[in-house]
Formats: sequence, structure tokens, C-alpha cells
Amino acid sequence: MKLIILYGDIGTTPWKKAQRLIDGIHTCGYRDYAKKFGCIIYMTPQNTKEEWEHSIPDPAKVIEFIDKNPDATVWSVKVAPSRDKQILAHINNRKLYYSCCNQNMYNSFCDVSLVDTEKRVKRNAKVFCKGKDENFWKPVHDKKEYDYLLIGLRGDKNEAFFLNQLDKIKGSRKILWIGGHKHRKKIRTRHKIDFTPALSSEGVRDKISLAKVGVLFTDLGEGFPQSFLEMTMCGVPIVYNVKAPINNIYNHSPQNCVLANRGNLIKKSEELLKSFDPELCRKIAIENYSMDKFYERIESL
Repeated sequence: MKLIILYGDIGTTPWKKAQRLIDGIHTCGYRDYAKKFGCIIYMTPQNTKEEWEHSIPDPAKVIEFIDKNPDATVWSVKVAPSRDKQILAHINNRKLYYSCCNQNMYNSFCDVSLVDTEKRVKRNAKVFCKGKDENFWKPVHDKKEYDYLLIGLRGDKNEAFFLNQLDKIKGSRKILWIGGHKHRKKIRTRHKIDFTPALSSEGVRDKISLAKVGVLFTDLGEGFPQSFLEMTMCGVPIVYNVKAPINNIYNHSPQNCVLANRGNLIKKSEELLKSFDPELCRKIAIENYSMDKFYERIESL
């Protein structure tokens, strides 16, 4: 076992979010790492199914589990004060930490705090790169049914702004918004939009390659978006906000993305729509953020 992922904090009641991830209702990249390189431990009572996933609410038993794997790297995910004091402080393994967002980014109980950009390197932090399984995240369709692809449940990544701006062009475009079903009544546009509810990992993957270009115009400043990796690994290049987190391990303009601002978002999107290259986009993704590349970087930090 190379990697033990500790996901979330210690608790005595089931965590609904974790169960949705376990059940495949929502996509979770950490589970892919656990499946390939080791295991994932939820320290709350959860209904687990796979041999590489564990529900261990008792901190002493978590420590006992880790002590049986002294050579494994322990990766602590999300801020969790109880976990830090009751588990991380009592193990001798190599310890990594990642907050998943732009808050609580540094953890003194770990050897390395993983961050998404050079600008966030402080204290014990080092820049890292997530990875995606190229054998899972791959094109499923050759025929393109949509011009643009949006992915997001919350509708807080400037999706409405993009769609409103798109009304300025003369032609007609077809858009797929994965996860945007609950926002369908809020959008007014002359373009054709198909909305889906939340989909499983398989459902998201199977839809992505129907589109020519992805638009990920977030300005939230969170961790680097998983959907960037998922779309580009499936051969769909992205229009990305120049003000969003930038990491040169991911960003390879113009092969897999182009950077835009509010003033030129539609211009850049339409340019990419004319020049996109699915095969080159996927090639760049595999070369830079496959699962093996992810683990090589984790080990080198």
C-alpha cells in the first residue's frame, strides 16, 4: 500500500456528502487515487463497498491501521482539527495535507501542505498536480452534438454571464450544461441549451465528448477545478478565466485551454470553437496529469 487517504474529520454520525461520493452520485477524484495506490478512510460511520475504502470512526483504530503500513504516505484531505490532534499527531508516516479550497491551506501536523498555485506557497507548502485516469476519462463519442459544455451544480462559475454574452453573436449555438438542471428556468437565451441533473462519474464522462469546447470561467479562487482535468482528458479544450487559479502543470495554452477575461470571453470562445483539436488536447492531458504523473509528483515533494 503506497497511499492512505484520510477524508474529512472524525465524527459519530454518517456524513451525507461522503456517502454520496461512496455511492457514486457525485464525482470524487480521491477515490480514484485510493483505488489505484492504496485506500481511503472515512472517520465517520459510512456504508462502504470496496476493499480499498474503510469506515473507521475510532481514532485509535485508524492509528492501528496506519501503523501496519509504516511505508505508506498518509494524505489528509480537508481541514479537520480533531483528526489532526487525535491521529496525525500520533503517527510517524510521511504526511501530506490538502484543503480542497483557498482557505485553511496549511497544516503544521503534516510534512507538506499541497497547494494549487505558486502564489500559495508559504510555510510548508509545495505546488502539486491532481491526476485523472486516462483509461476512464476518455472520449466516448466521435460525433459532436454541442458547441459548448458547462459543468457545475451550483451555477456559481459565471455560467449565466457566459450565456448572456453569447447572445451577442450572430449565429446559433448549442450548449450542454451538465448539472445545471435546477438553473434552467433562470436562463433566458435564444441559443439551445440542454440541462442535466447531477450525474455519476460515468454519466459525466459519457457526456463530455459530445461537446467541442468547454467553458470554465470560474473566479471563485478555490482549488484547481476537477472539471478542467476531466474535460481536457476527454479531449475537450477549455476557455478558462485568467483570474482563476493558474498552474502551469495543467495550463498549456493553446493546446488544451485558452485564457480569457470578461471583455474577450466570447471572442476567445469562438476562436477556440474554430481551432479545437481533441486529439492534441487529450495528448497534453495524459502527458502532464495522468494518474502516474500525479503519483510521481506526490512522491517527489
